[in-house]
Amino acid sequence: MQEKQLNEQQERQLTKKRGPQPKKQSELVLYIIFGALTTLVSLGSYFFCNEVFELHYLISNLISWVLAVAFAYVTNKVYVFQSKGLGLAQLRREISLFVAARVASLGIEEVGLFIFIGLMDWNENLAKLLMQVVVVVVNYVFSKLVIFKAPKEE
Repeated sequence: MQEKQLNEQQERQLTKKRGPQPKKQSELVLYIIFGALTTLVSLGSYFFCNEVFELHYLISNLISWVLAVAFAYVTNKVYVFQSKGLGLAQLRREISLFVAARVASLGIEEVGLFIFIGLMDWNENLAKLLMQVVVVVVNYVFSKLVIFKAPKEE
């Protein structure tokens, strides 16, 4: 038992000395890839609703948000942060935090769209692209530091 604890402690010390690990690097790469795919889901559905159905830009944004959040939760949980827990309590916690964080970033995006389009008369699609960059950064911070935070090592 003590030997196992000693080996784990030595491994943690070696990990600190080696710097960023491939898992952390691949996590960021996967976040970027799936973030880009989520952005495509968001932008594609937004442009479709806004241009094809001629829905108001805020309604189009809301529809694109719902589709993107569903896609993002699954890909972040399974592929990016590899959260293995399937227990009801963990799923409820993750989904609640994920949706709450996405509602917060939706609010940021809606306010940004209102300012850029409604007040400053920017092109709707350009404003959406700019706000999408802001949303990706905000969502990564929420996901990494709060929602899918790895358990602390003792």
